[in-house]
Amino acid sequence: MVRRKLKAPTSYDVARQAAVSQAVVSRAFQTGSPISPETRARVLACATALGYQPNAVARSLITKRSGLAGVLLTEATQRDTPDLLILLAQALLAQGLQPLLFPCQRESEGGGALDKALSFGVDGVVSCVGLSHSDLARARVRQRPVVLFNRHSDDLHAVEVACDHASAAQLLASRLFAAGHRRFAVVTGPSDGPVSTLRVDSFLARLAELGIEEVIQYEGDYRYESGHTAAMRLLSGTPSSQRPEVVFCANDAMALGVLDAARFALMLRVPSDVSVVGFDDIPAGRRPTYLLTTVSQPFEAMARMAAALLRQRVDEAPADAAQRELLAGTLIERGSTQLLPDSPSR
Repeated sequence: MVRRKLKAPTSYDVARQAAVSQAVVSRAFQTGSPISPETRARVLACATALGYQPNAVARSLITKRSGLAGVLLTEATQRDTPDLLILLAQALLAQGLQPLLFPCQRESEGGGALDKALSFGVDGVVSCVGLSHSDLARARVRQRPVVLFNRHSDDLHAVEVACDHASAAQLLASRLFAAGHRRFAVVTGPSDGPVSTLRVDSFLARLAELGIEEVIQYEGDYRYESGHTAAMRLLSGTPSSQRPEVVFCANDAMALGVLDAARFALMLRVPSDVSVVGFDDIPAGRRPTYLLTTVSQPFEAMARMAAALLRQRVDEAPADAAQRELLAGTLIERGSTQLLPDSPSR
């Protein structure tokens, strides 16, 4: 017995059923197209009855637009700030762009992720990964705009949307100093992490302005486990008079590791014996068991702005002018840190 493969309904079938042309069928599926509400409703009803859906790939061959937006991000971003991916997806969908994820394990692999995204015919890219001048140049040659998200480039054409990490880190240093802290330790992210570098360098620069030159540093990898290890190295085997009074971590996941090591492995009181500060305001840090002092990034506003900029550049063709949008972070004061209420910066 030979089984015949069912033929998928076409726009021609819908047009014949609705007694309209194929062009009218096409317009019925396009928002804002010149077609009467009655005709649109009739066409869509016939399409539903026949089980017809427009072929996005076929349509892209005609319009030269895929409707896809590549999203590049690292494993650490996916693991530690999953809400960001949700917010970016929602923002891109609201702009009529279907997000397509291109993950990479390390920051240094951004160029490969970009090439893969371009090979899929995306209309543009939001990159949560650092890209080189040559990476951005390849996208421009293809006339595919790129919006850097929480990443910086000195490329003359770069478009960026980011949290003002530097100002937030400087504010943290000022507030901690004003509260009387003088012995500091820092747990950094990996050496190729540009956001960690910006946060740590800004924190240390402000401390130097305040006269604090000696700060112990330990390189982590953004994971909880590296924070735990860092605390065991930084806080154990040292007299209380020499032990760091504050441990600033480049992200919240490591700060939670520091907190658990300090309290349960080293039996230190937080914040009486040591204050712990993070950055990002991840949900776990808000739990009563942690109450982590941190900086909240305006991810929702950043995602909306990045998606809107990408939509604009896709519609108007990639512009040459650089654009940088910095949005302020918010210091969230909780129980893991001794801070003076409303203490002024010095």
